[in-house]
Amino acid sequence: MCKLAIDKTWVVSLLAASLAIASNSFLLFTHDASFAGEISQTNEPERAPDGKIVPVNGKVNVRLTNKTNDRLFFQVVGQTNRQSLAENSTVALAALTLPASIVFRRLDGALLKPSLKPAGEGTVEVRLDETNDLGLDKTSLRIRNDGAIFLR
Repeated sequence: MCKLAIDKTWVVSLLAASLAIASNSFLLFTHDASFAGEISQTNEPERAPDGKIVPVNGKVNVRLTNKTNDRLFFQVVGQTNRQSLAENSTVALAALTLPASIVFRRLDGALLKPSLKPAGEGTVEVRLDETNDLGLDKTSLRIRNDGAIFLR
């Protein structure tokens, strides 16, 4: 067996430098909230939005309508806790701060097909229907600061 002589101070220095670099990189993304908002804006795919809403004072209203025969769960990321929505019912999410992301999922894990419909000034209705087409299945909605809506 071959033994290598490794200077312990060199290993400690290398580890310290690696941690310092990782720590500084992490701080760039967590320290400045406005910078994090800019990052999320640029991470949006380069494609046409699925819809558009005109924000009122930087806020929008979203009506989620569950058109399925099963309960679903939804959450406005960073703005609400996880909530449930009974089958064939509607919930109004008022004055959401932009940018906003809403995730939704059926209790049974089946596929969802969301559709968008303007519902007045600063308001959009999101109808969640059942589908068997994997290509139509979407589980989240993102509204950018400019009101562009993306379904994913």
